Amino acid sequence: MKSLILKNLNLAALVASLSVGAAVAQAQGTAIAQPILNWSYTNHSSTLVEGALRGQSAVIDSVGQAIYFDSLATINYAEAYKRAIENSVALTKAYYERREIREEYNQKYGPKAFVGDARKKFIEYYAPKRLSAQEFDLEQGKLTWSHILRQEQFAPVKEQIDLVFSVRDSSNSGDGSKTHRDVLQLCAALTALLRENIGTMTSDQYINALEYIRSVELEAKTAISADLKAAPVAAEETKPAKAPVNVKDLDTTGIKHTAVRGKA
Repeated sequence: MKSLILKNLNLAALVASLSVGAAVAQAQGTAIAQPILNWSYTNHSSTLVEGALRGQSAVIDSVGQAIYFDSLATINYAEAYKRAIENSVALTKAYYERREIREEYNQKYGPKAFVGDARKKFIEYYAPKRLSAQEFDLEQGKLTWSHILRQEQFAPVKEQIDLVFSVRDSSNSGDGSKTHRDVLQLCAALTALLRENIGTMTSDQYINALEYIRSVELEAKTAISADLKAAPVAAEETKPAKAPVNVKDLDTTGIKHTAVRGKA
């Protein structure tokens, strides 16, 4: 019994020393501990041993409460982690469901792909047309130019195009042939001249002239039959052929620098 009393006295002395240390620490700064509102002078130990025992039980009770609260925190953390996983799954499902809804809406109300008959009709409508028999004499290889392209500033390039068509034959015609490449280059120069002189014509005249040039390119791309021979040149037309015009010698403003090489 005496040893138990001494042990309790030692524990009480330890608690008292801790209390004194806490009081000193509080005296050095602002108090952060809240007062115990349920404490009263009537609820205290009657002896030193009782006080020591009460302190010991309070420590044990605090340890138990700490363990209990730690377990609650672990449970809460596990529940929060579980809900986080559920939320991520719900977010992923919502993302893909929104994509499916958007795709269904686009398929139902969105613009349709430009394929099939609609695309075919569009290409046929805007594709260049073959020249009529009045616009191009296939046997003679002679073009009847539209009135807008008969202006003087277009003459040098037109003459070269007429020359290419007049001398082509079945062995030098069709897609990729020399006559086709020459006509493409000359038509590009003619288009540039037409664009430079756009102010001298109406919009319809400009569009019609462009369509005629595209049709000329299509005629150069189309191969001719071997039955078509170059037409004999009439006696009055047997004059020296003009030298080819270099496209670089043409001023795109519509003013002719040199219509024939070797002349100023």
